[in-house]
Amino acid sequence: MKKGIHPKYNERAEVTCACGNKFTVGATVDTISVEICSACHPFWTGDVKFIDTEGRVDKFIKKQKSAESEREKRIKAIKEKIMREKLREEAPKSLKEMLKSMQ
Repeated sequence: MKKGIHPKYNERAEVTCACGNKFTVGATVDTISVEICSACHPFWTGDVKFIDTEGRVDKFIKKQKSAESEREKRIKAIKEKIMREKLREEAPKSLKEMLKSMQ
């Protein structure tokens, strides 16, 4: 190994989990913060719990609601356009067209 190019290895780096659990590992940094560890991960604990740290599900639900309201607006606009076209077809024709249709 070359001297002076490798980072300092700390054999007692402290890992702190969001659940409050702390343990030590070997690492090149002194402290590590993690969102989930073996003490709180559902695979290791056997608990069934939902983990959403960044609000991804809320963001997805918000997008779905927005898309649904946009879809309803488009459907309403299409229905209005169809009604306008029907009214135009049923609207009184010009005098020339009415006389032509009577012949």
